[in-house]
Amino acid sequence: MNFSLYIARRYLVSKKSKNVVNIISGIATIGVIVGTAALVIVISVFNGFDLLIKSFFSVFDPEIKITLSEGSHFDPHTAIFNELRNSPDVVHFCEAVEEIAHFRFEDRQYIARIKGVEESFFEMSRLDSFMYDGKTMLNDGNFNYTVIGRGLQYNLGAAVNFVRPIWISVPKKGTGSNPLVSPFRQERVFLSGIYSVGQQEVDAQYALIPIEMARRLLDFENEVTSIELELAEGVNVKKFQKKLQENLGPEFVVQNRYQQHESYYRVANSERFFIFLTLSFILIIASFNLASSIAMLILDKRKDINILITLGLTRKKLSKIFMYEGILVSVLGAAIGLVLGILLCLGQIHYGWLKFPGSFAVEHYPVDLRWPGILLIAITVLVIGTAASWLPVKFLPKRFFRLRDE
Repeated sequence: MNFSLYIARRYLVSKKSKNVVNIISGIATIGVIVGTAALVIVISVFNGFDLLIKSFFSVFDPEIKITLSEGSHFDPHTAIFNELRNSPDVVHFCEAVEEIAHFRFEDRQYIARIKGVEESFFEMSRLDSFMYDGKTMLNDGNFNYTVIGRGLQYNLGAAVNFVRPIWISVPKKGTGSNPLVSPFRQERVFLSGIYSVGQQEVDAQYALIPIEMARRLLDFENEVTSIELELAEGVNVKKFQKKLQENLGPEFVVQNRYQQHESYYRVANSERFFIFLTLSFILIIASFNLASSIAMLILDKRKDINILITLGLTRKKLSKIFMYEGILVSVLGAAIGLVLGILLCLGQIHYGWLKFPGSFAVEHYPVDLRWPGILLIAITVLVIGTAASWLPVKFLPKRFFRLRDE
């Protein structure tokens, strides 16, 4: 058996001669436990919010989105797009037309975005699971309908099944200042449904309308501003995207869900990193108690150490004893902290102890446990604990004991 490790284990569980050493050792262990559990809980909650927001984005953001690299609209009926439309790797091929528009309902007005889509868009987006009121319908054969976000509905003051329509206007291009020509193209539409995905930039900014109406408003024939794809199960998105980009060439931009919100993901990753860094600094401060407890333990065990020195204890073995002591405290604290943090996270996932006040897209705080993150936390705690143990081991034995080198 490793002699230094054996002594360190004895010191870990043995009662110290001075009660203050026990107190400081207990505080050090509790500090590691609380710091580790806090890292697990905070990072998991942050991951939960990240996953929740990504699920909101996925309602409007397809797996693959094709747009022009320069310009706004293009013809979706070329040979390459017809081949893509019939590809077995593509489940849904949805044409879309987006533009900023003016909305008016009675005496209330608002600026938002129209998104002209086909009926297949609702199958691709699964928007029906986010409906606040009404249903996902764009046309019944006689009238055109719109499905708008809850924020836009609030700003317009409209409601489902109102007899009065919503008027949508888009500026005409090239009309100049001719007073005899209306500067706007205008269409009326009735409200069939209201969705709520919990994202302000979506709920307050998008109205879904029939794609034919969007084309009339923008004076398009068959053009679209984007093509949205849902891929078949099992298709590798990265490989499909790369091959499609090669086939379309530099004229088009092919984006996956991450790239459609690249700025958000960069900010989210930066926030996660700085949260982890901040909590790690808190853990470093808590680890000063660990350094203090080892220093106090060295002083408390001076009599034992002197006996061991007379029996031939070397500087290297003495350093190992108290390094192992610090590492054992770190391992014990990290293990208990990880278990405690994971149990609390699992409890929140299954029972939803902490709920959102008022109304929100979900009832309780989201939590997402990611095992690579748990492993990173464990490694971080052990590294900090080892570094905190090294300081007193490095300097105190030289000052208080006469030791021979091995």
